[in-house]
Amino acid sequence: MIKLSVSKAAKMLGINRHAIQDQINSGKLQTHEGYVTTDSLRLAYPNISFNSEQDKCIERMQQIKDNAIFKATSADAAHVKNERILMAMVATLKDELRKEKAQNKCTQVKFARLSHRYESLRRHIESTIA
Repeated sequence: MIKLSVSKAAKMLGINRHAIQDQINSGKLQTHEGYVTTDSLRLAYPNISFNSEQDKCIERMQQIKDNAIFKATSADAAHVKNERILMAMVATLKDELRKEKAQNKCTQVKFARLSHRYESLRRHIESTIA
């Protein structure tokens, strides 16, 4: 399905834009997402030929546009997937950092206790020797 602007459709048919708009308003010509489709034009104008060079160019342009939209959508999906992966990695690293901080704090407490015991033992030994 090839979508054309109202202006392009009118130019292709050799009529003015207002005539196309009147046909759209009366329901004789259907639109899709604000554009006139070649299928709709074929139904409304069965005698026109869609095999001209201009029609082939329009069809090719539509194909390029559809491909670009597909690629953009695919790129967006990949971006979202990468973003989720990165967010999961950040969450994992954050959790590991929290665990390391807790372990570090525990080690500091143990070191402080050992230092205190060492000092107590040192004083006890010095008082026993003296």
